[in-house]
Amino acid sequence: MFLIKYFILIIFLSVSVFANVQLNLPKDVVRGEPLLFSIEITGNDITLPDFKTIDSYSVQEVSSSTSTNIINSKITKRVKKTYSLYPSKDFLFPSLKFIVDGKEYLSKERNIVLKNSQKTISSDFDLSLKTDVKELYVSENFILTMIFKYKKSANIVDLSFQKPSFDNFWYKQLDDSKQYQEGAFVVQELKFLLFPLKSGNLKINPLKINAQIIDGNNSFSFFSNATSNVKIYSNDLEFNVKELPSNVNLIGKFDIKTQVDKRQINQGEAVSYKLEISGYGNIDDIKDIKLDIKDATVYENKPIIKTKYEDNKYTGTYTKVFSIIPNKSMTIPKVNLEYFDKELGEVVLKQSDAIDIKLLNASIVKKPELIQKPNVEIKEKEMVKDIEKVSTKDRIIFFFLGLFIGILILGLYFYVIKYKNKNKSSETSLLKKIKKSKNKDELLKLLAVYIKIDSSLDKLIFKLEEKDDIKLLKKDIIIKIKELKL
Repeated sequence: MFLIKYFILIIFLSVSVFANVQLNLPKDVVRGEPLLFSIEITGNDITLPDFKTIDSYSVQEVSSSTSTNIINSKITKRVKKTYSLYPSKDFLFPSLKFIVDGKEYLSKERNIVLKNSQKTISSDFDLSLKTDVKELYVSENFILTMIFKYKKSANIVDLSFQKPSFDNFWYKQLDDSKQYQEGAFVVQELKFLLFPLKSGNLKINPLKINAQIIDGNNSFSFFSNATSNVKIYSNDLEFNVKELPSNVNLIGKFDIKTQVDKRQINQGEAVSYKLEISGYGNIDDIKDIKLDIKDATVYENKPIIKTKYEDNKYTGTYTKVFSIIPNKSMTIPKVNLEYFDKELGEVVLKQSDAIDIKLLNASIVKKPELIQKPNVEIKEKEMVKDIEKVSTKDRIIFFFLGLFIGILILGLYFYVIKYKNKNKSSETSLLKKIKKSKNKDELLKLLAVYIKIDSSLDKLIFKLEEKDDIKLLKKDIIIKIKELKL
C-alpha cells in the first residue's frame, strides 16, 4: 500500500514539474464571494501577463511564492501567484499570454457562471436560519437565530464564521449566544436583531461557515494528517415587508414626558427643560426634536439614546436637555410624538404637557452718564527716539550664528526627506493599496483574503465592517500589517 501511494506521488510531481504553465480556475463560483485563481509557471525567464482588471473587475494579488528546483543538474525556477476578483455577474475569463524562456503560452478562455449558494446537506453538519415572522412593517424589529450543528466525531480543526451583511436590513448581534449538546451533535446558537429598511419582498441570503477538517482518506498524508476545507451554507429567508402609514417612521409603543427645574425665574436666568421618550420599538429612528420659542434664546444638547434587548423587546430611552433664557413670561409648547401601534393597527399621537414659565420683575439698572469737559486741549507729546549702535564685532558674531542656524535647518530638512523616502520605499504593495483605498468597501476587498492569518488582524477587519468612519481603524490596520510583514 505504501509503494502504491509513493508511486502515485511520483507521477503527480512529474506532471507538475514538466507543466510549464498551469492556470487553476475554480469550477464553481458562488455569487457574492471572491473568485480565486492561481498561476504556476516553471522556467528561468518568465514574463507574466500585465493585467489589473479582468472584464472590468479589479484583480488583486493575494499571495506569491518562488522556489528553485534542480533536476538532472538543471536549475529551474517555479513561480506561483494567487489572485482574487469579485464578479457580480457571469463573464468570460479571457485567454492570458505567458512567455517562458522565449516561448509563448496561451491559456484557454473560460465562461465563468455565478451560482447562488444552496443549503449544505450533510450528515456531519447543519447550518440553519430561523425566525418567527414572515410579514412585518418597515423598521419593525425581529429576531433571527442562526443554529449550527456538527458531530463531535467530525474531526474539526478550525471553524470560521463569515460575518453576514444582511442587505436591506439594519442589524446588531445580541449577546444571547448558546452552546449545548444534542445527542451526537454539538449545537451553537447566535441571535441577531434585525430591522427592515425598505418595503417589498426582501431576502436574506444564505450564511456561510468555513470548516477545516482532518481528511483521513487523503492518499498523500504520509507523515501527518491532511486537512480539507469545507464550506457550509445555510438556508435563505424571504420576508413580505409593508410600508408604515404616511408621515410616520416609528413603530412600537412609546411614552413622552417633560420637566423643568423651575417655573419662576429672574431676568437673565435660564430654565433647564428635559424631554424624555421611553418605550419599545425602533427608538433609534426618533428624529432630532427642536424647540421653536419666540422671545427666548434656546440652547440644546445632543440627544442621548440608550437601548437594550430584554423580555423579547427592543427597549430604550431618548433624552434631550434644553437650556432656555426667556425675554418675558412664556409657555413651553407641547411636543408631539406619532408612532404606529401594530397591536391597535393605527397611528397613535402622544403629547407632552405645555409648561408656563413666569418672568419676575427685574430691577432696572441705570447706566452712568458720560460728562464731557469743554475746552480740553490735547497736547502732543514729544517722542524721543533712542538709536542703539551695533559694533562690528557684534555684527560678525550675529553673521556666523545665523549661518550656523541656517546650516542646521538645511541638514534637518534633508534628513526628514531622506527618512520619508526610506519609509516609502520600504512599504509593501499591500500597504500602498491600503493607503490609497478611498472607502470601506475597497479596504474590505483588499483585506478579505487575509482573514485567519492573525486573530488581532481579524478583529480589526470585523470592526471595519461595523464602522463608517475608517480613518483611525485604517491606521491600526496599517500598523498591524507592518508588524505581520505582509
